[in-house]
Amino acid sequence: MKILIIGGGPAGATAAKLLAEDFDVTLIQDRIWDKPCGGGVKSKIFHQFDIPTDTIKHILKSVIIEYKNKKTKIDLKGQNLAVVLRSEFDKTLRNLAENNGAKLIFGKFKGFKEKKALIKINNEKILFDYDILIAADGVNSSVRKALNLPPVPKIITHYARIEEYEVKTCEFFFDKKIGGDYYAWAFPHVNKTHIGSVGETFETLCEYLNIKAKPKGYFIPTWEENITIQKDNIYFVGDAAAHVMPLSFEGIYYAVHSAKILTDAIKNNLDYKNEWDKRFLKEFKLMKKLENTMKKLFLRDLMIKAQSIKKIQSLSVNMWLGKGFK
Repeated sequence: MKILIIGGGPAGATAAKLLAEDFDVTLIQDRIWDKPCGGGVKSKIFHQFDIPTDTIKHILKSVIIEYKNKKTKIDLKGQNLAVVLRSEFDKTLRNLAENNGAKLIFGKFKGFKEKKALIKINNEKILFDYDILIAADGVNSSVRKALNLPPVPKIITHYARIEEYEVKTCEFFFDKKIGGDYYAWAFPHVNKTHIGSVGETFETLCEYLNIKAKPKGYFIPTWEENITIQKDNIYFVGDAAAHVMPLSFEGIYYAVHSAKILTDAIKNNLDYKNEWDKRFLKEFKLMKKLENTMKKLFLRDLMIKAQSIKKIQSLSVNMWLGKGFK
């Protein structure tokens, strides 16, 4: 069986690695680039998926929540947060896929023709046959567009990498002026600090941190329950399926897991959406409710202040870890 995967990020590369054990797999990667994300991921993913730990730049045992000039330290209970440089991390995952037998080709998906995928390689357009196509091509999925499927919901974020503000762990800012309806952040990131905001509050974040920075913008998915993640023999994973955790906007961990769920479904002739729902739907629905709750200021005030209570902190960490949802 021929499997064609569009997109060599965490979801696409993981799917290629796992499927290449049993099938003829071709992985199409557009180009080498460092995706503009903070790079935070649960550290347990490295042993779960045999990912080399030399891609880890920082290991964090706690995070800081800041709200109304008060900082609250959240102990992660030994379930550490890792920070990776996406260009290195993604390349490592693609190398693992190649080591398992996947063919890596640098090219760009241009649409469908004659029931085949049209891929532009250098200046030549080549048709690729497939039995299954996996779209792991991000929030602005070209495969979704080619199939005339609705785009995944998304929101703009702004970020910059700076030297003027140094952090030892991840800091999250929840004041409405700084974080808008969601939050702003500062992550340690390879000799610099990665700062950003979800929405349009980046300038206010910079004023608060007393720095000047010119931001770049990119979109991240906002998960909704009824997003199409399969059409016939074409499947969507990672950002292309909006598999990004509501409220936290954590994407790497869930991208890799969505690829694992899909590969198990393909190998065992299972329904992909049902399998994903069984593993993550309850968790995502609860986090979506909390995300909507945080948009109401009086409820945000209660929720953030409650994090100073150890039992509430423990509950929050367990939710982040997904405990009780398996």
